[in-house]
Amino acid sequence: MLYIVATPIGNLKDITLRALEVLREVDIILCEDTRVTIKLLNHYQVTGKRLISYHHHTSDEKMAVLVGLIKDNKVALVTDAGTPGISDPGGKIINELHDKAEIIALPGPSALTAALSVSGLPTDKFLFLGFAPHKKGRNKFLREVMESSRTVAIYESPHRIIKCLEQILELEKELNKKKQFVVCRELTKKFETIYRGTIGEVLEAVKNDPVRGEYAVVVN
Repeated sequence: MLYIVATPIGNLKDITLRALEVLREVDIILCEDTRVTIKLLNHYQVTGKRLISYHHHTSDEKMAVLVGLIKDNKVALVTDAGTPGISDPGGKIINELHDKAEIIALPGPSALTAALSVSGLPTDKFLFLGFAPHKKGRNKFLREVMESSRTVAIYESPHRIIKCLEQILELEKELNKKKQFVVCRELTKKFETIYRGTIGEVLEAVKNDPVRGEYAVVVN
C-alpha cells in the first residue's frame, strides 16, 4: 500500500493530523531527500522509520525494488515540500503501481494552490506549467504563459526569477498583451511576500528586495 503524503511547504504547523497518523503507522517512507524529511519527522517525534531516497535520478532497477517493497509493506511517499506528483517525479512510481498496489492520497499543502488562493485572479479555469526551463525551450514556454487566455501559474527559482520577469516584460511589449501578475515568494515562511501589479511593477519590487526564496508566479 502506498500513501501519497503532502508535507509543509514551509511552516511545519501546516501538516495535517492524518498525515502525521500515517507517517507514524507506515513501515517505510520514500523521500526526495532523506535529510529534509528527517527534520520533519524529528520535529514531530516520528521515530523508527526506514527512509529510502526516491527522486528524478532514481534508476529503473531501484524503481523495481521499490515497487516490490510497496506491494509487501505500508509505505508513504513524500517530497521535500508540498504534494508528491505535482512538479515532482512521484507520478512515475505511482504510474508503475496503479495495477499492483492500493494507492491512497492524503491532501495537504501545495505551493500551487496556495499561490492561486491568494492571487485574486480567476481560478475557475487555470493552466499550471510547472518550472520554467533553464535554457532550451524557455522563450517558447514564457510565450505560452503570455498567450494563454486563462490564468497561468508557474514556478521559478530564486536564481532566475529576475531574468524570468525581464523576459516576460519583453514578451509583453512584443505581443502587446497587458496582464496582471501576482508573484508569491516563500509562501508560509518567515519572509513570505506577495507582489501584485503589472509586470513592470512586480519586476521592480522583486529587484529592490534583497531577500530571495522560492517563487510561484500567477498571471492573467
